[in-house]
Amino acid sequence: MKNNLKLSQAIRKTLILGFASTTFIHDAAIAQQNDDVEEQSTITVTGSRIRTTDLEGPKPITVITREDIELSGFQTAADILRTTTFNSFGSFNERSGSTGGQAALVNMRGLGASRTAVLVNGRRLPGSPLFGTSAANLNSLPIAAIERVDILQGGASSIYGADAIAGVINIILRDDYEGAELQVGVARPRREGGDEENGSFVVGGSSDRGNYVFAAEFFRRDVVFDRDRDYSRVIVREPGGPFGNQTGISVGGNTGFTTNYSEAFAVGECQTTDEGGLYAGVFTQPFGIPGDGCGFGYADVSGLNGDVNRFNSFLSANYELNDEHTLYFQNMTARIKSFGRYAPAIGGFLIGADAPLNDRGEDFILFHRFVGHGPRQENFVENDLDNVIGMNGVIFNSSINYDAYFRSYSATIQNIGNTYIDRAAIIAAVLDGSYDFINPASPENATAVAATAHTTSRDLRSRYNEAAINFDGYGWDIFAGALGWAAGAEWSSEDFQDEYDALREAGGVIGSSGNSAAGDRERISVFGELSIPLHDTIDMQLAARYDDYSDFGSELSPSISFRWQPLDNLLVRASYTEGFKAPNLTSLFSSRAESFNNVQDILQCNAQGIDPANCPVFQVRNFSGGNPNLQAEQSEGFDIGAVWEPIDNLTVKLDYFETDVTDAITTISLATLLRLERQGIPLPSGTSIIRGAASGNIPGRIVQINTGNANVAELNITGMDMTVSYRYDTDSIGSFSASLQYSKLFDYIFTSLPVPLGIPTEQLNSAWTPDDRATLNGNWTYGNHTISLNSYWIDGFNNLAGNSNPGIASFVNHNLSYIYRAPWDADITVGVRNLLDRDPSIDPNSNWQGNPFEPTLYDVFGRTPFVNYKQRF
Repeated sequence: MKNNLKLSQAIRKTLILGFASTTFIHDAAIAQQNDDVEEQSTITVTGSRIRTTDLEGPKPITVITREDIELSGFQTAADILRTTTFNSFGSFNERSGSTGGQAALVNMRGLGASRTAVLVNGRRLPGSPLFGTSAANLNSLPIAAIERVDILQGGASSIYGADAIAGVINIILRDDYEGAELQVGVARPRREGGDEENGSFVVGGSSDRGNYVFAAEFFRRDVVFDRDRDYSRVIVREPGGPFGNQTGISVGGNTGFTTNYSEAFAVGECQTTDEGGLYAGVFTQPFGIPGDGCGFGYADVSGLNGDVNRFNSFLSANYELNDEHTLYFQNMTARIKSFGRYAPAIGGFLIGADAPLNDRGEDFILFHRFVGHGPRQENFVENDLDNVIGMNGVIFNSSINYDAYFRSYSATIQNIGNTYIDRAAIIAAVLDGSYDFINPASPENATAVAATAHTTSRDLRSRYNEAAINFDGYGWDIFAGALGWAAGAEWSSEDFQDEYDALREAGGVIGSSGNSAAGDRERISVFGELSIPLHDTIDMQLAARYDDYSDFGSELSPSISFRWQPLDNLLVRASYTEGFKAPNLTSLFSSRAESFNNVQDILQCNAQGIDPANCPVFQVRNFSGGNPNLQAEQSEGFDIGAVWEPIDNLTVKLDYFETDVTDAITTISLATLLRLERQGIPLPSGTSIIRGAASGNIPGRIVQINTGNANVAELNITGMDMTVSYRYDTDSIGSFSASLQYSKLFDYIFTSLPVPLGIPTEQLNSAWTPDDRATLNGNWTYGNHTISLNSYWIDGFNNLAGNSNPGIASFVNHNLSYIYRAPWDADITVGVRNLLDRDPSIDPNSNWQGNPFEPTLYDVFGRTPFVNYKQRF
């Protein structure tokens, strides 16, 4: 095996400095450890299964270290990853009232959380049953147990299999700690809500034959209500004016419409809450229909971020059977309780002319807010258990490394929703007069409220078992050195269930709906890699992986990469990867739900000589849900970049990337299916239009349409990442360091159907899709003191209407922290997140019809001082 060159030593320093978005640079003692790389033992680096001493491979990797995490002041892995420049358009977070509970996902490059592979110690973290996809819930991970996080900035299906299209997050857990430490901390936003408390305990030890690490932690964060923030609370910009000029106010209220929706009118007195009433007052043009409507200030009630309370534990134990074989065991548990709140349910139903309380003398449609029932509340309790037992070591005179393990993972979630409405019961109560829709909160309504309320339930379960064996080593000397290789095989089984209560699944609940889903699959995989030293300065890496799924077929994912080091201080790299994403179990197997929606049968109208403008609109019975005929999404990725050290301690990285996803799975609308039929194009597999008997050349009447998901969409993304990091050490005033990371997207093109049926659409620079993100981080370490300042920037973009004037402004956030390493073996960390108390960037054209900001992109807690105390024993 050839020796590392100067650049590899510089890269080791750079990786230890950690120039990720939460990057803070280590003190000199840590940064300069293990400088003699030639004496390093080989290690496994994210992006390859071949152990090596070259820490910078043919694909770019960003590292977030343990010290980075502690300096950040964040207490969840999700909070740390959200600040990275690779989190292009934000990620699903702990949002109040969502069916996703208080889960937290990571979404690299805006390709979707299920296209980002999350690994723990190189093994895939199974997806959360809340979503029925491969998207992993980062809140199931104990942050106290994390040693570092590797972010592989590109596709890696040839190494890690399905779902590694956008990139890989590899979370490495602590396994060699000795001693004990206790940490407690609090964070207190200067605004209402979002208070945090956290605590953790870590203990580790070793003997001549083994070692262990155990960690336990708790974390709690309070709910933030919409009313607690100026940008999300109720804002009446024009009293009595159009609904569209208000924020946080909806049409229902108590708003009536004529049966043909030609006129709107307020029902009842519609007194505001300031006047002692239940509503927000009377406004005009509900849904753009002439007339008045009774508004409801839902933002006075609803939650912005939910409450989350979690307990996590981690155990790692290793025992050396002899000098060549080690037995290991890892256990992770998580118990997550969360709470979110919606405004009271809203429903629309017919009020007959002869119904009690109808003083209009004619039928009308009522959009009614069930304020007497109270706000809808969603409670989740999740329990996760993950066990891994395995053996690793060397065989054949220590020439081959091996790792074999079995893994068992399970997650169960119970979701209870309160104060929803039984549709049939409330309609009956309105018709017989027992429910007063004029005064829903009156004491006389209490019996009807109790009789018509419905408590929803949702039970989710996911089980995942995996067995694998991996080998790697170095073989014959060829060309310019030893041939590196890795090979292995995996087997896994997955069982998923998402069961909604029967009334909700049948569409009988006002304020909530959902389809049950269940499915299972098995997968068998074989994979291999070769690292070929073509020249003293050029390495080539070949990899391929074959995955065979029981429910949709098989896929082969190859890749080829090059690493060229023409100078001691310059490395050039390039890679091409083909990948895939397996269909989600919910996309394949979710139950078919019945619905009735409006369509126009233009095919039949054309045959009858009826102009499309006069073609009648009618409701058609349709079913949507899972599609068992789905195939895997396909991807191609290309990367080229360089790493340059022009002077000592200054490192510059620049990487260009392209990712194309074809056969992407998307939902096919009824209108799209009818258009394809008119054009004589075969409908996507798993969809159909059923007609009655034809009459001559006139097609029969549509009886039923079956729709759902299909492999028809395409995504094309290009962009670049740049990192510049520098360190300056002195004997007198300590060490200074700084790093800049910048990510630029050039294109993000979405095509809903294959061309020419679908029109490629550029998504960048439109609402909530910024094309530029950057982080600027610096610190100063002097003796026992470290000060860090970290700034995160998100570029501005067009508003929801697609206009740049006025557009949505850019966003800058600064976090400041200070660590004192006390002589009694303790660390005291104090700091402030969102130092300047910046609000999220707001769409200036927003109103109640659309969100004025995107909480997945921005901090909603405001200025948040925090303090953490860690004591070592």
